[in-house]
Amino acid sequence: MNSENKKIEVIEKSLTKFKFKVNGRVKFNEVDSYGIVHNLQYFYWLEWARIEYLRKVLGKESEKISLFEFPVISAHNEIDYFNTSGFDDAYEVLTRISYIKNSSFGFDNIIRLESGLLLVKASAVLVQVDIKTRQPERISDKYRELVRNFEGNDVIFLD
Repeated sequence: MNSENKKIEVIEKSLTKFKFKVNGRVKFNEVDSYGIVHNLQYFYWLEWARIEYLRKVLGKESEKISLFEFPVISAHNEIDYFNTSGFDDAYEVLTRISYIKNSSFGFDNIIRLESGLLLVKASAVLVQVDIKTRQPERISDKYRELVRNFEGNDVIFLD
């Protein structure tokens, strides 16, 4: 088994940890001149999924999220591409928070076609900041508990 297949096998075994997903369909403006989704577009899908995840976990599904209530900034993004997708393909973005530290937390994402074909594995680190100073601040116990209630034992607390 080559290293690419081993990666895919590990990813497939981790799917049970994902309790949240959003579904989409590739739009015309998301494909490049070759007819495949432009590599940058996946980052937009990942951001959309993270926002919807937070909306769900924070209990804000039917209302607008205030950027001031839980101000976070991106500190790191990482992505591995496995397959391509094209116009009108139906896809899903699986999202979870895998760990929470003092002021940062880690998202894991998988994007795959509805058929199950793996497109992308990604991760991101977000940092909660004081909106006035833009300096990191500790993630409150309230938000930690909301994530724990949603993720169960699949989230690790590292502080």
